[in-house]
Amino acid sequence: MKTNDIIYKHREKVKYISILMFGVGITMAYFYYGIEPHETIGGFLCGLGLGLFLIYFAIKKSENNN
Repeated sequence: MKTNDIIYKHREKVKYISILMFGVGITMAYFYYGIEPHETIGGFLCGLGLGLFLIYFAIKKSENNN
């Protein structure tokens, strides 16, 4: 089983995890604005969540797998 197929199989989980990470990142960056380690971690979580959300939209079902 390819990675593509595994991600496609668990698509809904990827969507919910990415939205959760994005929300936690925004909340952390907002409440800890100016406090450097927390602000950086919040920005990292926002970027990772957004990237996973883009993967959720871009992933397609494999042609050779029904």
